[in-house]
Amino acid sequence: MTESVAQILSDLSREAEEAILALERHLHGIRSRVDTLTSELEQQRLRMQLHVEERLVDAGGKLPEDELHTLQSFEDTLASQLARAQALGRQLAGFLQLLAVSRQQLSGSGTLPDLKAAKDLLVRQAMVRAQEEERRRLAREIHDGPAQVLANAILTIQYLARLIERGDITTEELRQELDRVEAILRAGLSETRQFMFALQPTTLQQHGLLRTLALYLETLRRQFPAQLVVELPETLPPLTPEQELAAFRVIQEALHNVQRHAHASHCWLRIFAHPSEIVIEVADDGQGFRPGAVVPTSSGGFGLRGMRERAELVGGQLEIQSEPGHGTTIRLHLSLATASGEEGTTTGTAEERAPIEEQKERIA
Repeated sequence: MTESVAQILSDLSREAEEAILALERHLHGIRSRVDTLTSELEQQRLRMQLHVEERLVDAGGKLPEDELHTLQSFEDTLASQLARAQALGRQLAGFLQLLAVSRQQLSGSGTLPDLKAAKDLLVRQAMVRAQEEERRRLAREIHDGPAQVLANAILTIQYLARLIERGDITTEELRQELDRVEAILRAGLSETRQFMFALQPTTLQQHGLLRTLALYLETLRRQFPAQLVVELPETLPPLTPEQELAAFRVIQEALHNVQRHAHASHCWLRIFAHPSEIVIEVADDGQGFRPGAVVPTSSGGFGLRGMRERAELVGGQLEIQSEPGHGTTIRLHLSLATASGEEGTTTGTAEERAPIEEQKERIA
């Protein structure tokens, strides 16, 4: 009887493994179809965004109301479908990993993971995916930046060497070309330093947010496509290290978005210090967008969500105001641990504290 029960349990365990494996195979097929659909929707959404940008340029920055309503409706529908497809893809990926681990554990130890172990596994998976995505982003940044500069410099030097061997270049021409290579390498060095600073702003711990921003903006201005108007107070009330890092990262991401996507003529960075909170604003007069239509994709969209999460982690609040053709304003509110009424923590007169939108109108 004992041997019979043992055999039955062994057979049931094997059947359970086979059932899990069969479910994995079926779900892999479904996930493949979801991934294909997601890719198609991403391409369609990209084409839609390019079409909207072209129409805004053709229409001088303002579309007719009926056309704008039609485009917004279609964009909202597309964004909703893409978000659903991406969510389903992530859920299937996580569940497939859970099934694989469960099957392996059942085969090895004869047990299945409990609910707590399953939750811990999903958290670890999410962390690994986030790390891998960050590594891919950094690899793209290095490839498109410092690596490209070095490659161009090497090709230029090789070309000059061949000209020297053939005697097809004068001393003056050689000097001019070497000066150009030096300028390229200096620009690459500056970009590399900016890249390193962006990865780890060590000056935050040593000198605080204002000094760190000054150093960062000094380098950023050289490559920034818009006129950057910066208004910072002379001093700030004490912030926690976590708040300073969150503030810097939000500013960094907001300026990066202006640099990459806004096509703006002017950009404003202002910090207001109030007794109970600090308010940080980054605004531009660029092409704008519809915040509700932005969803994370493999090519972008994580920045807005990342800024919100950083703000929430330090008890802050992030506001995003934008619409097509009317620029964008990112506003971060950080509450202070204690109220401060000391002099020097506010930022000038009422005229100097005028809303950024009024400054846009005056410039326009």
